[in-house]
Amino acid sequence: MGKKEKKVFRSFTMITQIGISMMVPIFICAWLGAWLNRWLQTEVPFLILLIVGIGAAFRNVYILTKSFYMADMKKEHEKLEYIQSLKNYRAEHPEEYETSEADIERDDIRHTDMDSSRGVDTGDRQ
Repeated sequence: MGKKEKKVFRSFTMITQIGISMMVPIFICAWLGAWLNRWLQTEVPFLILLIVGIGAAFRNVYILTKSFYMADMKKEHEKLEYIQSLKNYRAEHPEEYETSEADIERDDIRHTDMDSSRGVDTGDRQ
């Protein structure tokens, strides 16, 4: 199974888990509330338990998505730290990144010597 297929499968699994994690607490609390309504002959338990079920569903989704994306967030944070360290290094060592007039002329000559119709370098390389 390739990397892309694993990512699609993982996303499908996540969507399924989110759906189940939302539906189960809502339906259980609604069923329990309806049962208590019939037993107590009032409508208050249904509304209270429905709100509790919705709250539990959103809590489940938050916990599930947080754990699912924690590894991705860690990788992204490491990449950002690496890029920042490169920027800091470049700021501390500007002499390594300065271009001279000879470098610029050499690059201009290389670009003008290219045969654009065939993409072949016709210039002399030293």
